[in-house]
Amino acid sequence: MKKLCWIFMYYLLINNVGYADKLGTISNNLAYLVSIQTNIQSLQSHILDSQLNIQAIMKQVNSNMTGNSGWGTYQFHDYQSYGSSAQDWSNVLSMAEKGQGSGSLGQMIGNLANQFQSDSKVFNTGITDVDAQRYYALKSQTVLATRAASQLDYNKIQDQIVYQQMLQQQIEKTKDIKAAIDLANRIHVEANLINLEILRQASLTNQQQAVNEQATINSALSNARFLTRSR
Repeated sequence: MKKLCWIFMYYLLINNVGYADKLGTISNNLAYLVSIQTNIQSLQSHILDSQLNIQAIMKQVNSNMTGNSGWGTYQFHDYQSYGSSAQDWSNVLSMAEKGQGSGSLGQMIGNLANQFQSDSKVFNTGITDVDAQRYYALKSQTVLATRAASQLDYNKIQDQIVYQQMLQQQIEKTKDIKAAIDLANRIHVEANLINLEILRQASLTNQQQAVNEQATINSALSNARFLTRSR
């Protein structure tokens, strides 16, 4: 009887030890799972914080990229325009013919007209050839207009240099990204306007060169007419 009791007690002891081991394993697994869940929650919290920070930064960037900085019209001055009366070449020649006109170019033509020794009426009195008369008028008007435009642009160069330097000095005074970009665009636009002014001067030079070449054509035509009449 005692032997059976000892066997039963031994059996219970062995089973309890195995059960305890199982409980310990389960407990460890649960603790590990809880740790993983805690880490996941912490990671999710960090991701959420990062998203909120990114949203805040993007909101700040958007606010800095919108609105009116004022640099587009800051101390604007038109150094390139010749005035509405000089919108096309025919109007320019018309002002040169009259020796005066409105706008910057018209005023410069008026200033130089008295210094420019040309008189179509006197020329036409002495030269009766119609082609020669037309060429003299075109030549004299082109020379006066080109000289006036060249002198006008030259007089503006120093003002344009000072103007560009003034804009350059404003670079360090911009307060946000939008203002910096707007100022950079403003300086770029001013540079483009200067390039267009250079292109206009090149066009005037080409026009004057073309008129000079026309003299050769007129001379060849006159010789051809003379030879035709001689036959």
